[in-house]
Formats: sequence, structure tokens, C-alpha cells
Amino acid sequence: MPKFKYKFESIKNIKENLEKKAQKEVAVIDAEIAVCKAEYGALNEEEIISRKNFKMSGVLAGELKFKKNFEISLKKKKDAVLEKIGRLEEKKKKKVEELVQKTKEHKIFESLEDTYRENFNFEQNKIELGQIDEIATQKFIRQNK
Repeated sequence: MPKFKYKFESIKNIKENLEKKAQKEVAVIDAEIAVCKAEYGALNEEEIISRKNFKMSGVLAGELKFKKNFEISLKKKKDAVLEKIGRLEEKKKKKVEELVQKTKEHKIFESLEDTYRENFNFEQNKIELGQIDEIATQKFIRQNK
């Protein structure tokens, strides 16, 4: 019995590789988002610690000005991190849509392969059945002689 050879195997493999590549890209973006969220959490903790350690009694004007500038700086950093997270979320959304499309394309070629394999097996069974019938006919003819 001949071996099944899928004529679109190379295309299916390419689609599978593209799907894996898209999965890796989504994973990289997820990792970047996690890093940014950790950075945002660290900035929040730094702000909380700064507020706890600051005492209002006996504060010099320079210290107050320094604290205000520090708070403004922290707020700008937090806003920048939030903006970066937003950009990464948008990028992730696009990559997920791309991944879904690539997954669909890969599944199409897999289902097409299954269809071709079923047709191949059906044809092979038909050929084998014809050969078995031929052998049975020859055996029957030989026995009746």
C-alpha cells in the first residue's frame, strides 16, 4: 500500500511556523506588559513610602519644594508607564487578532489534510477490495476446474 503524501504539507508547515511565531510575539508583549505593571507597582510603593516618611512639622521650604518636585516626577513616571502599558495592550490586541487569523489558516490546512487522507484511504481500500475480489475469483475458478 502506498504511503499518503499530502501535497500541501509545505504550506501547512509554513502556516504552523507563522502561528508559532505569532504566539511567541504575543508572549513577548505579555512579558513586557508584566514588566511595566511591576514598574508601575514599584512607583506606587515609592510614592506611599515617601508620603509615610514625610513629616509636616519643622519642614524647611527647600524640603517642601523638593518633595513637591519629587511627587510631580513620580506622577510623570507613572503616567508614562500607564501610557506604555496602553500602547502595549493595543499592540497585543492586534497580535492576538493576527494569531487568531493564523490559527484559522493552519486549521484549514489541517482539515484539508484530513479530507485528503480520508479520500486516499477510501481509494486504497477500494483498490485492495478489487485485488481481493480478483484473488477470490481466481481461487474459485481454480477450484471448479
